[in-house]
Amino acid sequence: MRRLLIALPNDTLGGAEQYLKMVCAHFASEGDQVHILFLKRKESSSWEDLEGLQNVIQYFTKASSEKQGLVAFLINIWKIRKYTYDYVFTSHVHLTGLLGVLCRLRILEKKYFVGRESTLIFDRFKGIKLLLFKLNYFLGYPALDLLICQTEIMLRKFRDNLPVLSKKIRSIVIPNPISWEQLYCNDCLPISFDGENRLIVAAGRLIPEKGFDILIHAVKNILDVLPDFKLLIFGEGYERDRLMRLISQLNVEERVILMGYEKNVIPFFQAADLCVVSSIIEGFPNVLLQMMAKNVNIVCTLCAGGINDIKGLYIAKPGNIRDLENSLKRCLDSDNTSNRRIFDNYLADRRIDKFILKIDQNLSLSIQD
Repeated sequence: MRRLLIALPNDTLGGAEQYLKMVCAHFASEGDQVHILFLKRKESSSWEDLEGLQNVIQYFTKASSEKQGLVAFLINIWKIRKYTYDYVFTSHVHLTGLLGVLCRLRILEKKYFVGRESTLIFDRFKGIKLLLFKLNYFLGYPALDLLICQTEIMLRKFRDNLPVLSKKIRSIVIPNPISWEQLYCNDCLPISFDGENRLIVAAGRLIPEKGFDILIHAVKNILDVLPDFKLLIFGEGYERDRLMRLISQLNVEERVILMGYEKNVIPFFQAADLCVVSSIIEGFPNVLLQMMAKNVNIVCTLCAGGINDIKGLYIAKPGNIRDLENSLKRCLDSDNTSNRRIFDNYLADRRIDKFILKIDQNLSLSIQD
């Protein structure tokens, strides 16, 4: 039996958290012991399906503030210091940095430490924020045995911006995995929405990087000529009030609906007439893979590396209202049934078991090096 440690900032499910949950579920299904550390207290029910497993132990902080949360997090680290972990997984720069420091100090014992870059840090951040990220890189990343980048662009940005550090770390590209069980065991779940309208569906945190304001503007003209359509946006975030004001200004309150957090949005992707990813910048949008598994009518902005290589997608420029609108129209006007075979073939290589196999293969190579 192997022992695995996964560290996350919280229990909500963004792209990085979904990836780590897939890793956790995979190892748990193999009978391995999994410890999950959360930097903040419990906020959602996103991990409840793993709580009943005897070989999965979750450690939440009990503090209300981030500062106290870090102290409680370190206390939990102290509790598990007696273990030697076969694998440590992270996917957030600050937690990779923190656990890396603990590994270098031998407070946390591990055989393999696998980090994953979750976004294009050097494009998204500047000033003090970027300086703090770089501090995490230099303090903690030397402890990594393997650094996973989602795309070639992400790998190149890492190497270009941190050339000295990147030479000390085995860094590779492994495209994001998908959970076959999650995607293909939810077909019969009911959708809590009336079936009288045709649906355009998007999902993600309500933050500027997701480009939902661009999407709402782009959909406005489509809704004017297609009265039976509605746009549903799933997710929560600090941009909700601003997006609600925009919806009101455009007078589309009955046609554009912010649905809030939905634990299982997969059935809505399947029911939609069209799915759309409107992001400005991403590491790689995991939601795109989920949409591809359930739908053949998909529009996606060029928000990350590798998207332009996926056949069958309707592509739009990030942040461009007119281009996104035109792509939406072309997709709606086309017969895309042949995309099912194209998407299935593309997704077949993204299974989580194949993803873990690639990690193990590269860890073996790092030992040989």
